[in-house]
Amino acid sequence: MPRALLALLVGALLLSACAVDQPKLVRTAPFDVDEPEPDPEPDPEPEELEEPEEPEVEQPEDDRPRSHLTGEPIDEELLDQPQLLVKIENSPQARPQAGLDDADIVYEEVVEGGVTRFVAIFHSQVPDVAGPIRSARPVTAQLMRGYGPSGFAYSGARQEVENLLAYTPSIRITEGGAGFFRDHGRAAPHNLYVETQATLDGAIARGAEPFTDVGWTFEEERKSREDVPGRVRCPEGEAACDDPGVAVDVRMSREFTSNWEYDADDRRYRRGQNGRTFRVTGEGRIGAANVVVLDTRHYIGASGYPETDVVTEGADAVVLRDGRRYDARWSKPTADDPIELFTVDGDPFPLAPGPTWVHLPDRLPAPDA
Repeated sequence: MPRALLALLVGALLLSACAVDQPKLVRTAPFDVDEPEPDPEPDPEPEELEEPEEPEVEQPEDDRPRSHLTGEPIDEELLDQPQLLVKIENSPQARPQAGLDDADIVYEEVVEGGVTRFVAIFHSQVPDVAGPIRSARPVTAQLMRGYGPSGFAYSGARQEVENLLAYTPSIRITEGGAGFFRDHGRAAPHNLYVETQATLDGAIARGAEPFTDVGWTFEEERKSREDVPGRVRCPEGEAACDDPGVAVDVRMSREFTSNWEYDADDRRYRRGQNGRTFRVTGEGRIGAANVVVLDTRHYIGASGYPETDVVTEGADAVVLRDGRRYDARWSKPTADDPIELFTVDGDPFPLAPGPTWVHLPDRLPAPDA
């Protein structure tokens, strides 16, 4: 066969082979090999959204004048009104008393038998009724002289006490005077009361005048209490200790103990008597912004009665405010001076605005009392 023909035949065969369909290749993995599945991508953590800051709402500024007894705003016309001091009983037969929850300042003193009585000072608020009213003591005269020509309502006093009261600038009103009445639903002598505004008007008609400065300093609640020296704290290492400023028991006598416990919600101290809630008439509750305990001298007077002396150049005190307790100092150099309160460094003590109760025992309560 000629070479040319042979070449043609070979080429034809090659073309025919190329025209045959080629098998498709499929890639598979061996049966005994498991390919690991990829780890799922973690969900993105949500972005932490910052809580929006609450806008500071500026409280409307109260441009009324401030009370010299409480540091709180009062109506301007009250500046021209005298204060009224009322001697109120605290024996069990006298409770619940009327008007104490409206007082700007209340002094608690010891009388015979270990019983205590109150001198309540009304100025920024005047209750409808106050009482029961009882008699005065020498310490009452010392306290009154520090408040200028105010009104004073009481049931009377021993002659030697009346002589002391005569030297005070106060306008004295007793039973039979303006506003006095007997509540015949109670047994005498625990049923003498005053209609307070009528008694105050009677004192004004007889020459009572406003007294505008007792020398006390007030600072807004919580404003700078950390800067006040004399803070009393729990003993170091005593984890279970309650803050000494949360509660205090003031032992006025063997028979009478005044209890105070801080109400953080209302930012007021609530009063108890001998371990029980102290109640007053109506819906009111005793609420003190400050509880002050003064170390005072007790003695037996010439008439054989227990007496209290509050004239001193300087003595120790305890002050509770804002749930905290402070050692302090107090002074009343003469009977005519008001009681002044100082820090242990000698600066005026910054009281919290609001009512103040002042106790006159013969010793200060221990920090755990």
